[in-house]
Amino acid sequence: MGNENHTAIVYFSKDGNTRSGAMRLNERLGGRIIELREQKKGNFLQALFKKGSKLQGQPWQEIATAQDVYLMQPIWASNAVPAMNAFLKQADFSGKRVTIITFQQFTDLRNSDKVHESIAAAVKKQNGQVIGTYAFVGGKMGHCAAKNVIDEQIDSMTFPG
Repeated sequence: MGNENHTAIVYFSKDGNTRSGAMRLNERLGGRIIELREQKKGNFLQALFKKGSKLQGQPWQEIATAQDVYLMQPIWASNAVPAMNAFLKQADFSGKRVTIITFQQFTDLRNSDKVHESIAAAVKKQNGQVIGTYAFVGGKMGHCAAKNVIDEQIDSMTFPG
């Protein structure tokens, strides 16, 4: 894929919603998909207190050649997930355009703006530029939404040209 070195899609998924979204986004853009995998599963309390979890490998190094980075995750306890918190502390976003995408079970998308602001602050702290944010609805806790529901939301995005 021609965009492989310029686009990185970094995601964490527990129930499959974000994974499905990342796969659809990759169909649209091409690029490198980087799944955040935890050594030990993060939990609700870590999310509540904005803590990180230990990640497998060093996924933050995999965005080195990317110009556009998409950060995708579910919302837990009205916060970023522990895996993304850990990634954000290590990643160097210098010269990168970052888009934040979240999935949650609530159709009113409550607190998504707060989560986007928190992730954006971490990106800026690591020298990145946030160019867009999207809040989408996934399945209820423990369930993945239908593929067409996820695809329609990803397809509604506008992409830098």
